[in-house]
Amino acid sequence: MTIRTRLIYSKRGGACFVPHIALAQMFSRSASRAGLTLVMTQGFSPRAKISFGPELPAGVVALNEPVDMFFVNVPENITRLINDSLPEGFSVSRVIFPPDESPSLGKLCKSADYLIRSVSNISLAEHAQNFYGDSLILIEQNGEWLRMITADPSQNPIGGFIRYLKDKDIIAGWHELNTVRVSVGLYNPQNRSVSL
Repeated sequence: MTIRTRLIYSKRGGACFVPHIALAQMFSRSASRAGLTLVMTQGFSPRAKISFGPELPAGVVALNEPVDMFFVNVPENITRLINDSLPEGFSVSRVIFPPDESPSLGKLCKSADYLIRSVSNISLAEHAQNFYGDSLILIEQNGEWLRMITADPSQNPIGGFIRYLKDKDIIAGWHELNTVRVSVGLYNPQNRSVSL
């Protein structure tokens, strides 16, 4: 039996520097430490069956990131078991059991909600509009933080915007910005939010 289990996790502090490529191994090891049995892929080189949302560059804090893990069985206390086995800075806030016919994360993660601010008080809104163009769904200034909701985070990544700012000599590098991905998923125009 295979149980598709969607974990909504955050990575904060030093955990934000763990690269996307290392997450599958980290989550599969954490599941093993928690005593959970992952379903393996078929083929010549079997791996734990895990699927992530859109890639996020190292250094960006994430508050609501999805990962689909496929388990043989799921105990009631899975959230506690996983949280007790994850490295510091990682935390699972919710567990969802999508129906079998539910689309993959790649099809569900059509928008991303970001908060970004400049440590040197550079105004970022106009630059964001120039870079993202029609892919920018929402932009608003909340005090020091600029909130942006973008379409198709896989094709319009936040890393591309940072490189654009650097190439235009607006910033010297990532260290001049604080960047948070609040959530990925589908955009809801009624409450102007992004969620799964």
